[in-house]
Amino acid sequence: MTISDGFSDYSVMLYDFPDYPAADLPPLPPGWEHSTFRHDACPSYMFKGLQVFIDYADPAKRETTHYNVVECRFHVFDVESFNYIIAKDNWQEVVDAVHAYAARES
Repeated sequence: MTISDGFSDYSVMLYDFPDYPAADLPPLPPGWEHSTFRHDACPSYMFKGLQVFIDYADPAKRETTHYNVVECRFHVFDVESFNYIIAKDNWQEVVDAVHAYAARES
């Protein structure tokens, strides 16, 4: 992957999650940051205090069942309050929900 593909910090993600398929990582929306950390269950993005965890597209590889959370691909948490905001499988719905939540909170 290259920076033009929207994966500006893909090398970090690849280092932290070497078996995560590049094709499974959604495009990084404008204003969002890559926030992947190797001790997390999966890669993540950050936007205005909301962290979006991006689980594997293949449900068999997901770790969410171990954490008693909804079985969805994308999980959004407020990093300040530790509140679980939303879980969805559709990336555009997640982006829209994150932007709407961030607008309400600011």
